This record gives sequence, C-alpha cells and structure tokens, in this order.
Amino acid sequence: MNDDKNFLFSEFFQVAFILVGLLILGYSIGTPWLFFSLGLLVYLYHQFRQLTRLIQWLSSHELEIPPEADGLWGEVFRHLYRIQRHNRQRQEKLVQYLKRYKKSTEAMPDATIILKNNWTIEWFNSKSLDYLGLKKKQDIGKILTHCIPNSNLLDFLDAHKKKTFKKDNPATLSMLSPDKNKVLSVQLIPYGDKFLLIARDVTQMERLKSIRKVFVSNVSHELRTPLTVISGYLETFQEYFQDQPQINDSFKLMHQQTHRMTSIVQDLLLLSQVENNEDYKLKKEYINMPELLVLLKKEAEVLSSGKHTILMETDDNVKRLRGDLKELQSAFSNLISNAIRYTPDDGIITIRCYKKKKKIVFSVQDTGEGIAPHHLNHLTERFYRVDVGRSRTTGGTGLGLAIVKHVMTHHKGQLLITSKLNKGSTFECVFPASMG
Repeated sequence: MNDDKNFLFSEFFQVAFILVGLLILGYSIGTPWLFFSLGLLVYLYHQFRQLTRLIQWLSSHELEIPPEADGLWGEVFRHLYRIQRHNRQRQEKLVQYLKRYKKSTEAMPDATIILKNNWTIEWFNSKSLDYLGLKKKQDIGKILTHCIPNSNLLDFLDAHKKKTFKKDNPATLSMLSPDKNKVLSVQLIPYGDKFLLIARDVTQMERLKSIRKVFVSNVSHELRTPLTVISGYLETFQEYFQDQPQINDSFKLMHQQTHRMTSIVQDLLLLSQVENNEDYKLKKEYINMPELLVLLKKEAEVLSSGKHTILMETDDNVKRLRGDLKELQSAFSNLISNAIRYTPDDGIITIRCYKKKKKIVFSVQDTGEGIAPHHLNHLTERFYRVDVGRSRTTGGTGLGLAIVKHVMTHHKGQLLITSKLNKGSTFECVFPASMG
C-alpha cells in the first residue's frame, strides 16, 4: 500500500515538473500559457491513448499479456492482469467442480432434479428419464407438473410452497412413475432459493412390505381358530384335574401362555388391518367425546380391579372429534391398558382430554417407573419392549403403541411420549384443529 502511494506521488511530481518546466520555457520566450497548454494536450492525448489500449485489451476474450506501458498505466495494466488471471483460475476451478457434481449426480441411483422456486426445471440427471419420463432437451425450462401430470405431486409441491413441511424434516411422497411400472418415494429439499427433488425407486421394498403384511394377516387368521380350541380344552382340563395340584398348575401355565398368544394374534390382526389402510379415507363421523371418555374410564376401572386411582380431567370445549370410533377407541384403550399394566399398585392414572393451541389432545399419564430416554424413539416399533421379562409377566404383546402410531397417522395426528425414571410417563395423542 505504501509503495502504491509512493508511486503515485512520484508520478504526480514527474508530471508537475514537466508542466512547470514548460511554463518557465514559455516565460522566457514570452508565451508561457501556450507551452503549458501544449503540454497539457500532449499529456491528455497520452492518457486517452493508454485508456484506448486498456479498453481494447479488456475487450479481448483471451487471457493475453497486457500491453507494455510505463509509469502509472503500466501499474494499472499489471494489477488488472493479476486480477484477470486470478478470476480465470477461479472460473476454471468452478467449472471443474460443476463437472464433478454432474458426474456424481449422474452416478446416483436416484432421479435428481434441480427446480427453481416456481417449480421450473433447471437441470436433471439421466435417472429422471427412466423414473419420471422427462426428456433431456425438451423439458429444461418447463414447469415440473406440466411434464409430469400427477395430482398427488401437485398437492405435494403446493404443501411445500405453503410451508406446511419443515425444512429440517422434509416430508416424502409415494407415487407411481408415469409408466406405472415403478413405485417412487419423492423428497423435496430446499436450498437457497431453489429445490432439489429426489425420486427413489422403492418398488421392491413396497412389494416385500405388501407380502409381509399379507403373510402376517393370513397367519394370524389361521392361528386364531386353533388357539381358541386349545384354550377351551385347557380350561376343561383345569377343571377336570382340580384335585391334582401339580397337573392343574401345568395346565394353568399352558392356558396363560395360550391366552398371551391369542392376544398377540388379535393385536397382529388389528395392526395388519390398520397398516393395510395406507390410502385411508377418514370417516366423516363425529364422535361424542364425553361419552367415549366415560366409557374409557369404566373400562380402566374394570381392568385395574381397584388397584389404582383412575382420574379423569376433561375440557368443556372438547365436545366431539372427527374420526373412526373403532380405531380411536382401540388406540385410547391401548394407552390406558399400558399405563395400568406398568404402574405399580396404588399408583395414579390420569386421563385427560383438552384443547391446546386449537389442537385437541388426549393424554394418559401414569406414576409408574418411567422409561429411560434411549428407549423412547423405539417404543412404537413392533414387539419392542423396555423390559422383556416384565412384559411377559404383565401380558404385554409389544404391538399396542405400533397400533396407536398408525391410528394417529390415519387421523393426521401425532403421538408424543415423555417420561422420567421413577416419576412416570405421559402419552399424548395430538389431533389437528380440523378434526374437532
């Protein structure tokens, strides 16, 4: 910086020295201002000529060595050349990065599309041709929904535009490919003022999921009848061998395990029925919540057999809930039976139904042993148990919360679980205001 200042001062004094010399020479002849004016014209012509050379050099598209120049203009040319060379190197690096990015996205097994905020297609990889039927040259610059006429995709994009989905937890859409040969899982990820749409082929996964559901449903149906017969015979044998305690105890244990298997089969059937309703259409049925809550409390008192205190807290603003009575009653009963099952005698079970920020909340709170934090995210998984030995003793099947989760999904709601060890747990079913 100091060198630049010194150079500018040197250039200034050099020009001033020449002009002063011309002025003195003009005084000696008797025409000082003529020589001074001629000097200024020559200086201005020199500046104009150097400026013209600069414009011509900057207009050239090739990275040429700057023109030779002395003094101030030489420094200008050298500085601009360094800046131009630095920019050209950065541009080459960006081109290399862009080529690498395109190669990496071409190698991806998923269809990848870059969209502008008005859903105009800016770029897509080759998998988009196979999965979504896009055409490489024709569809660039077009609106995505014009190229892929799918009402579900249109609703999905509208939901993102209305910011229904959170950026840190983007939702996914399951849809058929335009040729109907593939099941695609579509995800939309915002970045900057654009969106990245990723479509993954989940056909095989969906097929295996369907096979598993059918298998579970069929096996459960087939097991229900023989288990009923076995249970009936075991009850008869218990009565017949009442005077032989050792044999009677064996039949009693067998009957308990048969009853447990029957409970698992019933829960599997219910879970299979709930899961198979992926395209579930909510029944337009308004449930009388005060009546349902009274029924749930009576069922809880019967199940508890007087071992627990059952409390009920209701909100007068919650009169009804729109949904499937059978599914909701099953979900609420599962939460209550779990609370009773895992709360020690003399514990307190509190059933609440209230409004919170216009949403309807049904909650079950207990004073049981609580659940460790690392278990909370797994509680809604099939057959997941915090304490396997205790679950078997209390008769839990490990399917209740999985059923509740699916029921809440059908009703556009959410299951929230909070718990503290040695203090108890709270299970909340949160329904949107539109369900009220």
